[in-house]
Amino acid sequence: MTTFLARSATVLLTAVAMLSFLLGLVALVGLGRPDRMAVYFVVTALSVAGVAMLMRRDYRSRRAAEAHLPEDRRPVRRVPRRPITFPLKETLLTFAFWYAAVAVIDRVTSGYTSTFTLAAIAPFAAFMFTTITIAGRHIAFRLTAEEDEAGPPDRPRT
Repeated sequence: MTTFLARSATVLLTAVAMLSFLLGLVALVGLGRPDRMAVYFVVTALSVAGVAMLMRRDYRSRRAAEAHLPEDRRPVRRVPRRPITFPLKETLLTFAFWYAAVAVIDRVTSGYTSTFTLAAIAPFAAFMFTTITIAGRHIAFRLTAEEDEAGPPDRPRT
């Protein structure tokens, strides 16, 4: 399989996985059809497995092609930085805050809170807001830590 076809199939399978996952949630919450939800989630699992297989094959073929290159023409491997530790407590508190905020905003704007809001909309919105909040804080801390690691400049600023 050519690289173009493999990468195209990966993109297509990723789209299928996301669509079937969202349709599975709609089937469960909106339609109350757990039998259809199971089918959608099986399609999601198969698509994710296909994406993983294709990505592993692409990674192995790139590594094999690089191994045949002369030493001076091989791409430079970046030394990974120390990983960011995952703040579980902070994430759970942030998620709870955003979940409550979304539920209150829905209550204020629509006048009532439905089960669909509590089971589908609020968790999704809280997840997205939590991701943005936590990732933004870590990016900011990582940037300032890199500036601190760089040390003082060679000459003072004027």
